[in-house]
Amino acid sequence: AKIPKVTFGQDGATVTVRGADFSVSFDRTTGLLASYIYKGVELVRTGLEPNFWRAPTDNDFGNGFPERHAIWRKAGENRVLDKFTIGQESPSTARVEAQYTLKDVPAKYRVVYRVFGTADILVSVSFTSENGDLPEIPRLGMKMTLPSDFSNVRWFGRGPHENYIDRKTSAFVGYYGASVFETLVPYVSIQEYGNRTDCRWAMLADRAGNGLLAVGLPQFDFSALPYTAEDLTQDERGQKHPYEIPKRNFVCLNLDYGQMGVGGDTSWGAREHPQYRLVVKAYEYSFRLRGFARDDDPAALAKIRIE
Repeated sequence: AKIPKVTFGQDGATVTVRGADFSVSFDRTTGLLASYIYKGVELVRTGLEPNFWRAPTDNDFGNGFPERHAIWRKAGENRVLDKFTIGQESPSTARVEAQYTLKDVPAKYRVVYRVFGTADILVSVSFTSENGDLPEIPRLGMKMTLPSDFSNVRWFGRGPHENYIDRKTSAFVGYYGASVFETLVPYVSIQEYGNRTDCRWAMLADRAGNGLLAVGLPQFDFSALPYTAEDLTQDERGQKHPYEIPKRNFVCLNLDYGQMGVGGDTSWGAREHPQYRLVVKAYEYSFRLRGFARDDDPAALAKIRIE
């Protein structure tokens, strides 16, 4: 089938790619995806940002993780945009590229968005660092937030319970669903939770059946929570228990290459096994975003190949 055409225009710092049923906007000053409207519904509250931090777990506290990996906590937040480009790749495809320096680390981070007339957005991420003295990366991925209405989660990956690279044997690949609040894990103290590994696709929908689909190329880890990793990080704020953290009025969607294992041989010093660590090297990963409406079948949309 022929792919519909796209056009793009600029209004101040905002560049917008438009197609038949959608528009995708980017902020030239930050390089971030600022808006994705599909069939009249805004799907983005805040756009995709680099993320290298996970809230420390009880096991992490026991082995010194918060201090050892602290350099990564704000690495994504303290990025500097070096270059932003947008161009027409073909009549039916726009290409947007944002290049960043992660000055805390230091490292380079590049995101390429290819926006197709089908309303698909192919997101390709690359990370490179030549600093051989850095500690392993707690998490390598991107985070975004959606309005709180998008609280119904479906995914095809490991489940139904949370699972991690070193804790997934009991979580079988299948089709699962829950609400964002049903994925909450009642740990006594706040910490990382809710991850799902080996996901082929995941979607968030509102009650009307509109939503956002993410498809792995080929797979990703994801979580969809009413908190950010920062909310779940125990620090000088003194908040340690779930009831002390106000629930957010948004859904935080993490789409990750992966994160370090959570360990558990002991909780008083043993680290995660070496094969479950993200050593500092070059990484690349990709995923596809697609808005959908009530009359669309997200599972069918996930099977479509976009090149």
